[in-house]
Amino acid sequence: MQLLRGLVVGVFCLSVIQSVFAGVTIEEVAGVDSSNQAGWWIPLAIHDGDSYFSFNSPGSSNSKHKVKVAKRNSSGVWVSGFLKNADGSIWEHSDDNGHDQPTIAVDGDGDIHVFADHHNDSWRYFRSSSPTDINNLLRRNDIINVGGIYTYPIAATSPNGDIYMIVRDTNGSDVGKGQLLYWNNNTNEWSFIGTFASQTNTRVYPDDLVVDSNGDVHIIWEWAYGHPRADRHYGSYLKYEPNTGLFKTVDGNTVSTPVSLSTPNIFYQGLESGESFTSADTGKGIQTAKLALGSTGRPSIVYRFRTDEISSGGRDYEVFRIRWNGTGWVDKTSIYSAQDTIAALGHTIVGDRVRAYFVSNDKQLHVAEKTGGSAWASYILSPNKSIERVNVKVKDTNEDVVYASAPTSVNSNSGKLYALFVDSDLTDIPEPVVPTVYEAEDLYFTNTATVSILSDVSASEGKYVMLQDNTVNDWVEFTLPNVEVGTYTVKYSYKTHSIRGIAKSGYEGTDFATSVDQYNAAVSWPMTILGTINVATAGDKLLRFTVEGKNPSSSGYKISIDKIVLE
Repeated sequence: MQLLRGLVVGVFCLSVIQSVFAGVTIEEVAGVDSSNQAGWWIPLAIHDGDSYFSFNSPGSSNSKHKVKVAKRNSSGVWVSGFLKNADGSIWEHSDDNGHDQPTIAVDGDGDIHVFADHHNDSWRYFRSSSPTDINNLLRRNDIINVGGIYTYPIAATSPNGDIYMIVRDTNGSDVGKGQLLYWNNNTNEWSFIGTFASQTNTRVYPDDLVVDSNGDVHIIWEWAYGHPRADRHYGSYLKYEPNTGLFKTVDGNTVSTPVSLSTPNIFYQGLESGESFTSADTGKGIQTAKLALGSTGRPSIVYRFRTDEISSGGRDYEVFRIRWNGTGWVDKTSIYSAQDTIAALGHTIVGDRVRAYFVSNDKQLHVAEKTGGSAWASYILSPNKSIERVNVKVKDTNEDVVYASAPTSVNSNSGKLYALFVDSDLTDIPEPVVPTVYEAEDLYFTNTATVSILSDVSASEGKYVMLQDNTVNDWVEFTLPNVEVGTYTVKYSYKTHSIRGIAKSGYEGTDFATSVDQYNAAVSWPMTILGTINVATAGDKLLRFTVEGKNPSSSGYKISIDKIVLE
């Protein structure tokens, strides 16, 4: 049973959902634009007990968004405000799924810094006019500018209130260098510390940055060969000491910067047997990582790594954790491999409590936890919320604050943003139910129009099914083999496009109540819930997709099916 109550605060409505789980509270923050789905950004900040959530809200059209910041104070009251141009008008930008999302940091004085929509762009930097004021987040031009073209800014606040930021710069002959910048909270000025990583014909992917209690800056990133790629390699770590101005490897050796692939002792995940740095987006590789520091300040890293030498699945990555014990990278463990996973991760350490947050391919938010020498235990935190992206911070109360974005949970253009507050007790959360996933291209089917199996790196397992050359009432029907007795929620994922139709679905001859309009001018891969079925007798079952019509803006009736999920 869930308790729902409505609360109007400031300029938007907030629904509060009290979880059935002890120690976990879920609050619905706001509606979001479908573009709110990056993996390389820091959209969450904590300052003086207040939580700041930055996100893309719907814009003036489906292809645009406006950036907002929502602040929750320690009493649970929310207020929000838009990013604005220097003249006070609301700033708006075109969508770029997976890239153009905001990063936020709050300095020691409470001034809010936001970096929005950086994908090979000059600075788009906003700062509050007064401490903690989310209503006057104005665009600024006083950030240090070395003529860069910037992508994926990652920022963190130091204990003394300074801010450090890593970012990729593609300007000049070195098109993929990683740079480190610094906001001095005393002088209120930005400065350029230097290029920390560079290699000819590669691109740095900034993953995370954490500042420890001594003020030292810990940095992790990955490398892509030649040009931006879905598969990266050589998970790397470096530490910067502001007091000495030196960069050091994890074992304490000083190195000259920028480091390169030939610099000793910078990899926590080197190239494995069967892995190729210069190959296309197939086979083994890294995609996203997050960093946490143990009580001794030693780094621990959670990252997604594909272990299959031939796979080309867009989400076919396991979740691993590895840590530095003072002499080596140890305890490399595969935390999760039951399904494919979605890009963003979270990682926290409090005392001997270690947590990794990740999202499975069916859009469920998981947390895996171990305490001391115990084994990893895994839990689902957000049943049926269609979460796709997460970020996590620890409050001074040792509570984990989770930013959970469900960007297409409403429709293909919009979704919801949730805040989860997770304390130390997870024992009341039931063990996760492992869903049954059917890849559409692997199923037996019958059909009334042409059915093609198409390849796409973003599809589950790299392929999906298309019903094409069709008209209204044409259908494709899949056989789901060996379905066990039970009650299931039926979901499926599909590829949106400008030539898509409206799909009606039915199980064993009975239609589900809701049809799905697969049209969108932009390509995305939503997961939609069809409804609930009760299986009284085990065996093969039939699931049919029928063309019901098309959106007026669509130029076709094609229907796509990527995978089907029973859970």
